[in-house]
Amino acid sequence: MTEGRVPGARLVGVARSSGYLYREEGLTRDEIAGEVRDSAAFVRGSSTSLIRERAFDVLVELTPTNLPSAEPGLSNIRSALENGIDVVTANKAPIALHYAELAELSRSTGSLLLFDATVGGGIPLITLRRLCTRGDDLLSIKGILNGTTNYILSRMQFEGLTFELALREAQNLGIAERDPSLDVNGYDTALKLLILANSLMGLNKGLSDVKVVGISKVTQEAVAAAKESNMSVKLIGSVDGEGRLSVGPRLVKANDPLCVHGMLNAVTFRFSIAGDLTLIGHGAGEPTIAALLNDLHQVVEHRLRARA
Repeated sequence: MTEGRVPGARLVGVARSSGYLYREEGLTRDEIAGEVRDSAAFVRGSSTSLIRERAFDVLVELTPTNLPSAEPGLSNIRSALENGIDVVTANKAPIALHYAELAELSRSTGSLLLFDATVGGGIPLITLRRLCTRGDDLLSIKGILNGTTNYILSRMQFEGLTFELALREAQNLGIAERDPSLDVNGYDTALKLLILANSLMGLNKGLSDVKVVGISKVTQEAVAAAKESNMSVKLIGSVDGEGRLSVGPRLVKANDPLCVHGMLNAVTFRFSIAGDLTLIGHGAGEPTIAALLNDLHQVVEHRLRARA
């Protein structure tokens, strides 16, 4: 984070599991360009004391998604909100599994909790709903929320690869994790779906409320048969009009806006007045940074207005 990207903000600390760098007047670009634990100023130990001491104004929480505990992200976010620190995060598990608690904590302390980067990468799904479509009722959500599985299914469709070969290729390219289970078993999509359902539709659902089926049993023959019928097999997450949540392989017509390929994500919101609105974009990697920066802009602007 720099003054140029987010005017009025400066980066004062960077933390890892083994320790942290912190300087109240701000860290330089050179200090964070390499491995921070190699810096002479690196402090070994937990950075949680910085949260308790309110040594900064905004926590950007980027620890890995961890099921089922949601830790250490959950404790970091909870502690920050309790201490009046605004939170921006791309960590799905705490928001998906504990949204009601964290949202109430945010309201009670007046701290902001922003998490657009948890779903859809750079696609502004949550911001769109909160800022642009507040006057309309959101009836249902349906879409492709995981770029890794979409890449695998696309390679199966266009190159005739088996699931195993497509997965191995994705891993070799760094698209899939060494342990891809969260993606291919559908739980990454389920977490994102929970975030959208609970934060945008006012539901109070848990992971056990989502019917989840992954793509590991999708055969090349099934994908080829769908292609012959001018359709594609896609991993679709949906919240229907009755509040039922599901994730699983679905047939999508070639002319459907959701029929996107490669690493793309696509989400259709169905509104009472506006009807269907589909957003398409890259769902992982650098676009996620754009979502984080947008949320940081919102924090800075909110705080500046509050001080005016």
